[in-house]
This record gives sequence, C-alpha cells and structure tokens, in this order.
Amino acid sequence: MLLLNYRSTDYGTTYEKLNDKVGLKTILSYLYVCPTNKRKIMLLTDPEIESSLLISSDEGATYQKYRLNFYIQSLLFHPKQEDWILAYSQDQK
Repeated sequence: MLLLNYRSTDYGTTYEKLNDKVGLKTILSYLYVCPTNKRKIMLLTDPEIESSLLISSDEGATYQKYRLNFYIQSLLFHPKQEDWILAYSQDQK
C-alpha cells in the first residue's frame, strides 16, 4: 500500500493534503508518472475498498476518477504515447 497522503510543488517546503483531491476515504495503492510528460500522473486505489484509476494532467493538482469493475495488478505508460497505457488484470477483463 502506498503511503502517499500529501503532495508538494515546492520541493518539500510546503505540503497539500492529497486526500482533499482524490476523496477522503480513498486509499491509494500505486503511483505512476508518465515517462514522456512528468505532469501526467496515474494513481490506483486499494481494490479492497474501491477499485479506481485516477488520472492527473497537472502534477496532481486535479484528478479525473474512473471506477473499475476489475482489479488492475500492473500498469504501464506507453514509452512514447502519453495517452496510451497497458494494464494487466487476473480478472481477464
């Protein structure tokens, strides 16, 4: 489980609570940063609570939340196309 509760935009001088952006009851499991666009971030939530994918295009200032009906075990950004991802699930969905 990822213990990510805060984000900083000034190299750690100040912090902003991340749960205010993604939901108070959201438990984050994984964080992915796009290799071609460092402003693009994806977060996976704990599937035991809620299976969701959260995507940010502004370094985590805002997120778009997508609820999933399956559990993503692994996720990769495409090395050149920032809007393409590859996800793996044992649920075969």
